[in-house]
This record gives sequence, C-alpha cells and structure tokens, in this order.
Amino acid sequence: MTPLEKRPRSSLLGIFALAAAFATLLFVLLVPTWDAPWDPIESREWGWRGIAMNTFTSERTRSDPLNLVPASIEPFEARGVSAGEAYENVQVLGDLHAAQFDHLMLSITEWVAPEEGCAYCHNPDASFAADDMYTKKVARRMLTMVRDINANSKHIGDVGVTCYTCHRGQGVPPRHWFKAVAAKPPMGGIVGKPPPWNRTAKTMRDFFPRAAFENYLLDDQQIMGAQARSVSGEVTDLADLENIYILMMQMSDGLGVNCNFCHNSRAFADWSQSTPKRITAWYGIRMTRGINRDYLVQMHDLFPADRLGPLGDVAKVDCGTCHNGMSRPLGGAPMARGYEGLRGPGSGSAITRETAFETRQPYEAEISEPAPTPAGLQQDGE
Repeated sequence: MTPLEKRPRSSLLGIFALAAAFATLLFVLLVPTWDAPWDPIESREWGWRGIAMNTFTSERTRSDPLNLVPASIEPFEARGVSAGEAYENVQVLGDLHAAQFDHLMLSITEWVAPEEGCAYCHNPDASFAADDMYTKKVARRMLTMVRDINANSKHIGDVGVTCYTCHRGQGVPPRHWFKAVAAKPPMGGIVGKPPPWNRTAKTMRDFFPRAAFENYLLDDQQIMGAQARSVSGEVTDLADLENIYILMMQMSDGLGVNCNFCHNSRAFADWSQSTPKRITAWYGIRMTRGINRDYLVQMHDLFPADRLGPLGDVAKVDCGTCHNGMSRPLGGAPMARGYEGLRGPGSGSAITRETAFETRQPYEAEISEPAPTPAGLQQDGE
C-alpha cells in the first residue's frame, strides 16, 4: 500500500473530497430538520403592494397528519333522558342528553386515546363511575376548561375548540413545555446562553430557552418595551428585550407566519399600523396564560411523578400547541360544530368565574385592513 505522503496530489484531493461528502451527508441526515427543496415556501401578499405584508405557508405543513381534521362521528339517536339520569357520578356533563354524552365520550376517545380506548380513563375491571384513575379526574377538569374557552374566550371566534385541537390523537399534546432546569455549571455558550441547548437544538422551539414562556405565558408580565431605547430615552432591560424577542419568535414558529402577520415592520410597537390579527394574538396570549395558570397548574396534584417535568411542574401549552405551524388551528375548521355540549351549559349561558381569560382591554386604536382595489392588488391571507 502506497504511503499517504507518496500518493499523487489528485489522489489525496479525491480522498478528502469523499470524506467531506460523507460528513456532509451525515450532517444532513442526522442534525438539522430541513425544509425539503421540493416543497417550496409559498408567499401570499395580503396588504398594500410594496410594504412587504406577506404570509409564508407550506404545503408540507398543511398536509402534516397532525394538521388534518379527523373524521366526525355520526350523532346518536336521542334516548329521552339526561346523562345525569342515565349514569352515575357525572359531574361535568350531566346537563347533556344521554345520546349527546355517549357521542361526546366516543369522540373524546378518538381525540385523545384512540389506541387505549375507554381504558385510558376508566378501569375496565371496575365501574365506569369509579374515580380510581387520575386520567379521569384530569379529563373532568379539561372538559370544564374546554367549555370555559368556548363560552368565554374572544380568541377562538365561532370555530370553537375540542380536545383534538391540542391533543391530536395523543394522551399528551405533541407540543408542550416544562420549566427548564438551569445548566450546571453555568457557562457562556452562544449569545451568553448555557449549553446544552445550543448544541442539541434542532428546531426553533429547542433553540430558545423557556424563560419567555414562564414570564409571559405563565406569569402575568406585560409584553412591552420591545425597543432597546424608547422615544423618551428610557433604556429597556436587555434580558426582558431578549425574552420578548424569543416569545415572538416562538409565536411566529407556532403559527407558521412571519412578523408581518401581526405587525408592520416599520413600526412594530404602533397598534394603529398593525393588522387586525394583532388583537386576535393579544387575546390568544391571555387565553394561553389562563389555560396554564387557571387549569393546568391547578391540576398538579392529580398527575403522577412520571408525567411531570424535570422541575416537577405539569406540562403547559403555548401558541404552537393548538396552531402546530398553521395560522389557524387545523386550517380554521369548525371543530366544535356538532358538539354543542362543549360550548357550555345546555341553557347557552356563558360560564362565569372569578378570573376570566380577558381581564384587560387591548390598546384602543382603530385598526383596519385596506380595502381591495379594483385592480386586485390585494390578496386574501390565510
């Protein structure tokens, strides 16, 4: 075998080129999550031409199995009695007709635990009225939460939500978050953040720390001061500025849109130059915060240790939990249609509670989209 130093230069270059190609192939296959080149990003202009108010979408995201609307189950024939009369220990849905209750129970099974079936919440060796499984207790609170959202939240409009909006056929929603454990020992790393996140992250959700979620989707910190220096000269704390930026990037990733979906890039903070979707997002942040604080955190003691995070906290939601890369969850499908029992009590009255999802009013400013011109310069967004 010819020694390496005696081989011709062309042979050495070939070996190095082959090694580089092999290393590149391994990197492409194992490290990043790429957008496929045969799946180009689609750009839709929905504002006045020339101001770059575009929305970017992808067929790959729309055709993701998690973003497909599941087949609905045909309603059951009425039985003439309420669920509370037909069954024992019905604490949340007793106001429904028994047929509505049966229909909803079967649908929830498909939305949350299609593989486990009824045994996910009920002990098959005991009465269905028994409360010996934690999942049943959690499901009760979740149903109360869904009814509360459908009755009170101004974020969801008329489409409503069901268990499937978050769960997508899985016991734990695919997109959730826990509080992060501080790295030991503290180190510098990229932009001052400690490893291992800057070495292991493959997506935007992994790349950014969770402080932004904890501050703005769990604690009641106001999202303001997003400019390093205000007009008055007051300097914003850079840590707060970074966390606001991280939250906005996570929202952008969760909805599959860019900043101009809500903001005008020449004046991010100005509500009068923002799109109407910014108000929708304002309500969405408060709805998400209400879900985390008023429901999920309150259920901590119901969960076993193996369902808690590294710091012992429950799984929580963010914008991507429902949206999963789409500007409207599941393409804006009316998920609650046919499930009136998820919209609140049978009387149709709104559920009232001490802490509503929207306890403040958004910035009062006239926000309107420009009217389309006869020349068709404006295109509808998603």
